[in-house]
Amino acid sequence: METISKTVLIDAISLMPDQVDIEEVIEQVILISKVARARQQILDGQVSSHEEIKDQYSKWLG
Repeated sequence: METISKTVLIDAISLMPDQVDIEEVIEQVILISKVARARQQILDGQVSSHEEIKDQYSKWLG
């Protein structure tokens, strides 16, 4: 399970309007989680170059 700091969540919620749908809050939390995960993957070197992706797609598409 991934974790997000409470401060990040509070900051994100404080930027929202006073009346907000719960779905919007959930979407924002999911977005923050995905960005945090992507940043960690970059730090861990789990990235592919543009050329590597092009090669993979060309193999998949034949």
